[in-house]
Amino acid sequence: MAEGIEGLLFGALGALGGAGIQYYFQRRTASRQERKEIIETHLLQLQNSVESLYYRLNNLRFWSGKEMMSDDYYTHTWLYIVGRVLAYEHQLVIKGIYAKLDYNDSLKRELKLRMHNINWNLDDGEFLHYHRVQLAEMTMDKDRIITYTEFSDRVSSPAYSSAVAPALKYLQHAPKSAFEKIRTESEALVNALQKCTKVPSALSLTEKS
Repeated sequence: MAEGIEGLLFGALGALGGAGIQYYFQRRTASRQERKEIIETHLLQLQNSVESLYYRLNNLRFWSGKEMMSDDYYTHTWLYIVGRVLAYEHQLVIKGIYAKLDYNDSLKRELKLRMHNINWNLDDGEFLHYHRVQLAEMTMDKDRIITYTEFSDRVSSPAYSSAVAPALKYLQHAPKSAFEKIRTESEALVNALQKCTKVPSALSLTEKS
């Protein structure tokens, strides 16, 4: 009888241990999948949009890019480039992605720092926080970042004038020092993101060539 009870006890312990091991591996698999989705759905897109911001400012500083653009192209693309960066960062907040980056605390800190500094240098006292929030929302359709063609149709809409007007005024009057700070912060953020995404940016490829 005692041997039978002992056998049942060991059997129960074995079943519990097996269930615990199975649960552990399921959790680890789910965690890996979540990290993969964060990278593919959010961080890669943020990396690409911040890289576009860097290259626009780099172009203006070193290559006189504005002289090659029409006024409409210059202003509309500026709004879209900045709007995309703000929209992807907005999604990190509203979808709780920052909270899910606990597995990579250094990246989370770097993201928060660089985006804070970019926003700080966009704020000239007139292009305020909620103007930038609205520009981000203007670049979104629910959870989707809209295309440039779709965005161009929205630029002239009165519904978005309260975001467009201060953003364009910033573009016209912001000091070169603010643009340069945004450029350097963008470069630093791209470098931090590519270490996580494992997808090299054009910045790193250009440096190696």
